[in-house]
Amino acid sequence: MSEIKNHTGNALVRRYYDTLSETVGRENLEYFLNGEITYLEDAPFLSVIMRTRGNRPEALAEVLLCLSGQSDLDFEVLIMGHNLDDSGRNTVNGIISELPDYMDGKVRLCEVTGGNRTTPLNEGFKAAKGRYISILDDDDLVFDNWVESFHSLEEGNAGKIFHSYCAAQDWKVSQNADGENILTSISAFKTMYCVPFEMLEQLSTNRCPTFSLAFPSYVYNVLNIHFDETLTTTEDWDFLMRCAFICGVADIPNLTGVYRLWVNAESSATLHSRREWKKNHTYIQDKFKTNAVLIPKEELGGLMYNADSGSQDNAKIREVMVIADDGTGFGAHKPFKLEFTCENGRWTAKCVNISKVKGIKALRLDPVASGTVTVTDFAAKLVDENGNDVGYTVDKKRTNGVFVKNKIVFMGDDPQIRVDLLGQHDLSLAEFSFEILYDVPENFFRFPIIKYLFKRWAGAVYRRVRAVFRKIKH
Repeated sequence: MSEIKNHTGNALVRRYYDTLSETVGRENLEYFLNGEITYLEDAPFLSVIMRTRGNRPEALAEVLLCLSGQSDLDFEVLIMGHNLDDSGRNTVNGIISELPDYMDGKVRLCEVTGGNRTTPLNEGFKAAKGRYISILDDDDLVFDNWVESFHSLEEGNAGKIFHSYCAAQDWKVSQNADGENILTSISAFKTMYCVPFEMLEQLSTNRCPTFSLAFPSYVYNVLNIHFDETLTTTEDWDFLMRCAFICGVADIPNLTGVYRLWVNAESSATLHSRREWKKNHTYIQDKFKTNAVLIPKEELGGLMYNADSGSQDNAKIREVMVIADDGTGFGAHKPFKLEFTCENGRWTAKCVNISKVKGIKALRLDPVASGTVTVTDFAAKLVDENGNDVGYTVDKKRTNGVFVKNKIVFMGDDPQIRVDLLGQHDLSLAEFSFEILYDVPENFFRFPIIKYLFKRWAGAVYRRVRAVFRKIKH
């Protein structure tokens, strides 16, 4: 028996277990695997950790208003006041005091002194009483189904990280005639964060804003997985993945909030240099390399299919997303589940259950969440419920790429191809076919780049003129 046991030392499962034991402690791991995790009787479902320096009172008031309107009130809020001065402290306490009576006792201010932006997270997780913990920044917005969506996953998925969808949107800070700050949205919803969690994709870049996640509190209290306070950015990505390697993730495709992208206000993107972000990114990926990763069975099919098709960029095809507009806007419906086939490098994306959305006026295909991509020979096949082909046009004005012969070139965030149907239809079939290259054509940087820059400039001018007219109108 001893000889056989010695031969198991390098087995994958043994190496995984030993590495995990070194990371979280063997005793903690055994305690976790035995399921010996208990909570206080009055523990809420969710603890909400909110960092603030008290310098964004308008945004803080809005997000607390969002929490006051939750359909599920089984939560507590810990506002982690980081290095607050007297003014900031008075501001935060004043906003808390104005909350409705039914929020009494749900929201408390916890002050943290010293450290960097990661320190309040560790202190917040330490003080949290909930079975689950989520991080909600003081400048984001959540819909009334935010807590409820997470809570609905607990039945059958307890112990996993919970992940919901959220939209991104450009916002700006302006002032009214009285000098008061006004927070204004200046773009439509962007859908790059309305995608399922995929373990392997997440090893390269984070597609999960903090408030789209809820962590089981045992990862902090039992397994001692804490935030890395040497990080000045991307600390949430590092923490998420170290937890996901152990817990796994359960998705719910509910749109639960808005991740606000500030175009003229201070944020982590403006406070830290690109070099600092890159340094932290490299450091985190080096940490990933020291871990073994369990691949969820839900992702195996895609990996095997992608390997069979022979393209080095096939994994990225899973970023393609299609959504419909029935006259209420593209944000009114969830993205369709897609079935992909590939023949000689040409992809076909078929929308599953297209018939669920009635009276479709337009469809939008997003080839990637963000970045540089070229789509070649794009075509669609649309069929209505009576079996008739439906005509369409590709709207070049609302497609945010540059058309170069049979190619559409995108360089930037949230690439979109808009397809307008000739009329309004109930569809039984919607298929999009194309070739895709995650680069730009070689000759793009001659004349086409001028066309691209002009389109970007013209778009910016149009948005400014539209904003002026709207201001005059109101």
